Amino acid sequence: MRTLLSAALLFAGIAHASPLFPAPARALLNAPLAQTPSSDEDDDEDDSPAATSAPAPAPAAPAATPGTAPAAPAADAPSAVSAPAPVAPATAPSVDQQKLVFGAPLYNPNVGVHTVEKKQFSDKGSHELVLYPAWVQVNGKFTNHAGSGITYLYHLQENFALQLSPIYNWYNAESGLNAELIDKARVEAQAATSLLLNWGATAGVEVTPLYGKFAFYEGSLAHFSLVISGGAGVGGTRHQLKPASVDAAGVESAATFGDTGAKFVGQVGGGLRVQLGTRFTLRLEVRDLVYSAQVTAVNGCSVADLTTIKAQTDAGRPATAAEGKVGGGCRISEFGKDGADVRADVNLARNLVTTPSSDVLNNVGFYAGLGFIF
Repeated sequence: MRTLLSAALLFAGIAHASPLFPAPARALLNAPLAQTPSSDEDDDEDDSPAATSAPAPAPAAPAATPGTAPAAPAADAPSAVSAPAPVAPATAPSVDQQKLVFGAPLYNPNVGVHTVEKKQFSDKGSHELVLYPAWVQVNGKFTNHAGSGITYLYHLQENFALQLSPIYNWYNAESGLNAELIDKARVEAQAATSLLLNWGATAGVEVTPLYGKFAFYEGSLAHFSLVISGGAGVGGTRHQLKPASVDAAGVESAATFGDTGAKFVGQVGGGLRVQLGTRFTLRLEVRDLVYSAQVTAVNGCSVADLTTIKAQTDAGRPATAAEGKVGGGCRISEFGKDGADVRADVNLARNLVTTPSSDVLNNVGFYAGLGFIF
């Protein structure tokens, strides 16, 4: 009898917990079993400690009435299978640690996240002053130039600016190749290839077709832009009449030059501009200064004036004897400076203007500068 009672209780528990049995079936299974008369042996077995300690069966659930939904089990009814309780982490992640940038968590020492920051300032309406401590000519064949310059820019828009660029060439002379041609072959380059630029000033515009930013030194940002400039202006030119030389006695003579006047100068260029913070810029540019190589006068003296001066020197008279016989703009005193041979300079100058050229020169230079924005 005890065996049958235990099996019935086990089956009733399984049926009560299993969703495979409908509520009426579970109610019937959970109903209390009626006691039946038993023999003496059964009574003896019921009096045993195991029989008295058996748990009472669970109360039967009320049967479902037709047409109504089955009653839900009591909230405090025991469940056959219970889910494990969640374990809280030792340290909960902060709100910043839970943020994702392109699928990667922030503030994770094992993940490096780099973001592109929006530019916090605009060049529109700002002024920029750029100093070029030195620029050098890079296409010198018959001439060599080196100088300094400044550029002032007013940024009308983020990618458009007006500019003014004066330069001064503290070194400008014919190349060693031309000096060697004069010394060994008694020939020299024409003004079309050897006219020198003393100074220049151009005004124009600068545009920025491409710009961006890059990171350096882990966290610092620099803004860069590709700049293209163009303009026009004027420049002072001169021509080397005689190179420096040393005579047989070891006496050195300096090179002599003749002023060839102001020329129209055009300028085109391009390069890289790097902005550091809100105030400073670095610039690396290549500029081409284009100017006319036509020479019609030397030291203000035309062909007719130089012919008159030559006649005086050929006759053994000083060049100043031609004063009053030449134009008012002819500066005779400019010839023969520093002890140079006046007659030789006058002859070289006359040969130079006798065959004027209409060619143009391209003076290509590399410029490196530091700018300040205000």
